[in-house]
Amino acid sequence: MSEVKPWSHIFHELSEGGPDYRWAGPTHVCLCGNDNMATITVFHDKQIAMYFTDIRCLACGAHLIAPTEADDDVV
Repeated sequence: MSEVKPWSHIFHELSEGGPDYRWAGPTHVCLCGNDNMATITVFHDKQIAMYFTDIRCLACGAHLIAPTEADDDVV
């Protein structure tokens, strides 16, 4: 069983790298099964104004591409 850590520690561990799954295309679920991602987000007037599509899985550190509204076929 893995050790439970505060969420803030996860960001420090992401710098260690992880698999590159960007070839899988836009997805909201990592190949490891996790659906919690780290992303860079820009806020304007308390709402999300923009986000980068390069994301990282918080479970395994994989590099992924986030889906956008234009990606209707993403499951």
